[in-house]
Amino acid sequence: MLARASGPDGEVSATNRRLIWPDGSIHWYEIERASWDGDAAHLLVTPVATSEHAGPYRLVLNEPTRLVDVVREQVTASVVITRHVPLSGEHGVQVTGRRRADGSLVWNAVVDAALDLDDPQLRTRLDAAITTVRSEIE
Repeated sequence: MLARASGPDGEVSATNRRLIWPDGSIHWYEIERASWDGDAAHLLVTPVATSEHAGPYRLVLNEPTRLVDVVREQVTASVVITRHVPLSGEHGVQVTGRRRADGSLVWNAVVDAALDLDDPQLRTRLDAAITTVRSEIE
């Protein structure tokens, strides 16, 4: 256990592998971002777009204690590389490699909404962009 905090729905805990709350859990590499809203007293956890999680999750905490800092550190530490690669003008793809607890990498590619993925030339440039970013690490 790295940190914990209590809330009206129960305890929220951070381990070396994931964030756990009474109704669920999420691995660090599955989190796109996490932010603390002090006014509303909740931790907002947003999963990566390609994960199976339905979030975002709003975890209400009585006192954030060290938990908020640990969550931020763990999410940041899971990101190995992130690059936005232009594919058509300013529009492109955000390629991110995140490290799982076992050391393997999980890759996510989020294409800007303005791009047409049915365009075969764009798909070719997209595949090349992902391969280029992955080759920087693998």
